[in-house]
This record gives sequence, structure tokens and C-alpha cells, in this order.
Amino acid sequence: MSSQSIYAMKTIGAVELDLSVSNGAINVTVDPHADHGQVRVHSTADEGAVADAVNDTKFTEHGNQLTVSVPDDMVGGTGGTNVVQVGGSTISFNGGSVVSTGSMTGVTISGGDIWVGGQRLVSNGQVVAEQGAKVGAGTGTITVDVILPAGSSLAVSTKNAETTVRGDLQMIRFDARNGSLQAGGVKVLEAETHNGSVLVDTVDQELEASTHNGSISVGAYNGRRGSARTHNGDVTVSATPAASGKLAARTHNGNIQVRGAGHLDLKTSTHNGRVW
Repeated sequence: MSSQSIYAMKTIGAVELDLSVSNGAINVTVDPHADHGQVRVHSTADEGAVADAVNDTKFTEHGNQLTVSVPDDMVGGTGGTNVVQVGGSTISFNGGSVVSTGSMTGVTISGGDIWVGGQRLVSNGQVVAEQGAKVGAGTGTITVDVILPAGSSLAVSTKNAETTVRGDLQMIRFDARNGSLQAGGVKVLEAETHNGSVLVDTVDQELEASTHNGSISVGAYNGRRGSARTHNGDVTVSATPAASGKLAARTHNGNIQVRGAGHLDLKTSTHNGRVW
């Protein structure tokens, strides 16, 4: 059994897609033969919070603009305590304190992170579980599959979803708490994530990418203005002769490798790492 919501756009041609989903995976394919954009939100779950989120997905179309909002599948209940249930264990968060009852099966503690049933509940010592969050075995995850015509743009807002884009887009705006972006070609990239990497094959015009924990890599940079910043991770950018203007590559803990940028106004810095 499974649950799904599907929307096919009425407008023909390039799409400006604004997608928000808290958890799961986002797969975007740019199809030059497609006339209409299409979005499929689905999960193997047929009941519970995940299935409800899939079934309650909201699609709003205005001209060539499509907004897709998937409800947060980790929100539930009305109390002030975060409760997570996995198998025989119940973990409650109240004002930052942690109370556990039952067995600890499915619980992983590493440094300042706590994972239960594959879901991160504490990150760097901070509780990230939502109020009333319940994680149970077999609840399923949400997957969003998108088909976009050529010339489209994408905006993604997520807490914990990995995003993969196959094909070339005009613009990508990516905003994530925990999640990586892997994309093909894009003219303008604006990406920010706290825990995750930004890996892009080609940037043709403008680059603005930042992450706290993760690497940034651009296979071919043809742009006129670029900035890649990370606190913990490597920065790798390969500039082409078509690139111009300023390019900044900065990290606190990590290496910086910038190729082919001798003709650019280049600024690099790292506290713990190498620059070459």
C-alpha cells in the first residue's frame, strides 16, 4: 500500500517551481521534451503522519508559477513536550531535558547528536525534534519526483530532505537545515544549508553558496560573480576562461582548491587547511 498526490500543470512551457517539504527526498528531472511541469509526492506509508502529509499536499498554480507545499510530517499534538516513540522506547524532550522509558533499541548517540529510528532528534546538542513528533518503524518517508520543461527554475525549502537535480535550470534557490544539493547546470545558484554539501556541475552566471558543515564543489564556473563559503568542509571551484569579475572561496576548517582563476579577482581564506 502507498499514498500519493500528483499534479500536472495546465500552463505550457517553463515553470517557476516553489517547493517546500520538511523531510525525505526531492528528485528533479529537466526534460527538454516535456510541455508541462508535473509533481508527484508519494510514500510507501498508507496511514499515519507521513501519509497524511502526502495526501494534504497543496498545489497552487498561477500562470507559469507553481507552489507545492507538503505539510510537516513531524508535527502533531498540541502539548509543549516533544515525544518520540520507536519500538519499545519513548523519548520525551521538555525544555531541553531528555527522559527515556523502555528499551533503547533504534537509538544512536554520537557526540552531540541523537538519532532515533534514523531521524535526527538532537543536532550539535540542540533539540531539533518537532512538537509531538513520533517516529515509528515502517512509517515510510516522503519522496517528491518532479519533471520540469527546459528553461525552468526551482526554489526548495526543506529541513531534512536531500535534493537531486538532473538537467539544466535557469535558477536554483536552495534553503535547508540538514540536506545536500546535487545539481547539473544552472545559470544562477543561491544555496544555503547548515548541514549538507552543495555539489553543482556548472554555474554560468552567479554563484552564492554557503554551508556550515559540508563541502562546496563547482565543476565549471563561467560566472561573473561568485562566493562559496563553508565553516567545516572543502571548497573546490574550477573556473573557465568565460568567467569574469570576483570570486571568493572561504572555509574555516578545510581545503580550498580553485583552478583556472588566474584572470579573476580571487579571494581565498582558510584557518585550518590548504589553499592551492
